[in-house]
Amino acid sequence: MKKRDVVQSKEAMKGEARERAFKYESTYHGCSQCTMRALQEVLGLEDELVFKAASCLHGGMPVERKVCGALNAGVMVLGMKYGRASLDEGMAGTLKGMLQVQKLVRRFEQKFGTTACLEITEGQTVAMDEEGLKYFIEHPEVMEEMSKELIKRCSQVVGKTAEIVVEIINEEG
Repeated sequence: MKKRDVVQSKEAMKGEARERAFKYESTYHGCSQCTMRALQEVLGLEDELVFKAASCLHGGMPVERKVCGALNAGVMVLGMKYGRASLDEGMAGTLKGMLQVQKLVRRFEQKFGTTACLEITEGQTVAMDEEGLKYFIEHPEVMEEMSKELIKRCSQVVGKTAEIVVEIINEEG
């Protein structure tokens, strides 16, 4: 494969990750899990337990409007790719993954100005306490009436985050 072909395929991979993540968030919602699914598919890292674990991270760690769920999923994927495989590796085994996470956070902040869900969505996300969560469990249809503007914004964030993660992974080879 020529160098130019590799660059094109890397660009295609970034675009595919962005498009899938955008589509999943626009259709199904849940920024962390939609980011996770797109990246798992594009990178060949499918793992249903990790996908399921990502379902509880949307709404900003979770539903507290803190760290963006798409960013959390990106960190998880980088951990899947570069994290230590055994505790026997010690703290040194975590450093390569942490370096990649640092790159992600820096690029995410450059793009969105913050890592906080509340700020990214300009206050459109809703912080939920235990009673609020129980209400939504009993009335899931209410969650489907989310703001179209919020879905549009989150879909863009999810898509761009997936693209950045693939970009970082491609840089590492």
